[in-house]
Amino acid sequence: MDTLVIALRVALSLGVVLALMWVLHRRMQKGQFGAGRTRGRRSASLEVVARQGIGGKASVVVVDVDGERLVLGVAEHGVTLLTSGQAPAPELTIVTGPVALPTADAFRAELDRHDGGVTGLPSDAAAATATDVALPLRPRGRRAAPRTTSVVPTAAQLQGSVLSADTWRQAASALRSRRTG
Repeated sequence: MDTLVIALRVALSLGVVLALMWVLHRRMQKGQFGAGRTRGRRSASLEVVARQGIGGKASVVVVDVDGERLVLGVAEHGVTLLTSGQAPAPELTIVTGPVALPTADAFRAELDRHDGGVTGLPSDAAAATATDVALPLRPRGRRAAPRTTSVVPTAAQLQGSVLSADTWRQAASALRSRRTG
């Protein structure tokens, strides 16, 4: 009989504790205890713009708070305001009409302007006579020996590469044919 009374008291105590936890949880969700409460005062918008570590446990943080930019020093012992000022306005671009994209002819003219009509690469015949056509590799940790001559890759070596001017000409002609066809 004594064991039954103790078990009922424990069950009743556990029920009271669980009910109290449930009531407190409900009130916290509704914001009646001040955790989520913003009545009477505006909640501040905060945005961390940048953070840079300057030591083991120290860093500098740039924060925007309600249109004001703060530079804070954050260390193990606390936070210090280094400087403050007006936050810059975000740069927005509003497009109100159609955007004109450059045509293939304008792209070709730009290529010709930069290129000058000449690839600037040695011909394949000149590359066949050159002795050091391959680009030299050096092991890690060693400095390169000073060179007296520069090795320029040939047009054949750059065939199909992004660095090849012919690749860009082919891309321009493909764009041109897609627009007209």
